[in-house]
Amino acid sequence: MRSTAPRRRSVRKAALLVLLLALAGCGGADTREQAAAPADGVRELANVLQLRSDFEAGAGKTRLLLLFSPT
Repeated sequence: MRSTAPRRRSVRKAALLVLLLALAGCGGADTREQAAAPADGVRELANVLQLRSDFEAGAGKTRLLLLFSPT
């Protein structure tokens, strides 16, 4: 009969890693800054150049880029 201790340890390590990464992303907010304005919505881009110019226009701001693929 095989021992499940090594597997259980690796699952615990993975869970701890996920928890630490989640906590690392939870930085405290600077109370001097105003709340972020709501996003304009989802935009469908025609080409990569439009994405690049929009991305560069937001320099110094927090940006979220989501890519969706039909496959």
